[in-house]
Amino acid sequence: MTALTPSAAPTPYFDNPAGNIWYHSTGYIRLEWSRAPGREANVRDLYKAATEALKHFGVTRILSDHRHMPPISPPLQRWLAEEWVPTTARETGYNRGAVVQAFNLFNRMATNQIVTQMTNTNVPVAVDYFDNEEAAERWLLSDDTPQSGAVGGGV
Repeated sequence: MTALTPSAAPTPYFDNPAGNIWYHSTGYIRLEWSRAPGREANVRDLYKAATEALKHFGVTRILSDHRHMPPISPPLQRWLAEEWVPTTARETGYNRGAVVQAFNLFNRMATNQIVTQMTNTNVPVAVDYFDNEEAAERWLLSDDTPQSGAVGGGV
């Protein structure tokens, strides 16, 4: 296992009604959902900004904090799985995603559905799920295999 030291203070990068993006100097960006549901356009903008952050900082890993994630529509789930992940992986080298699970069971199920759809894209992105941010960051910064076995898609 190769692990990097957890970062000190993250740098804010993007903020909109759907959530915000932070850069961690240890080599990843953090996507954090807002408690209030944003419009679908806000969610797409958040993910597009995540792509730009990966490019800007030259990193390939994302910690996505879904604890307060509102429900995501099926069309948005498809867009993430079929368009955003493959394009982002191709353009940035995105290859590893750690997901801090949503409190809401239905939102957890939606995330699992997105990852399942993404495994069909054959994009080499490893994804794993966690109940807390510390465990997610530890795994994200390692080279460990995902416990969930999810390789081929990412959030």
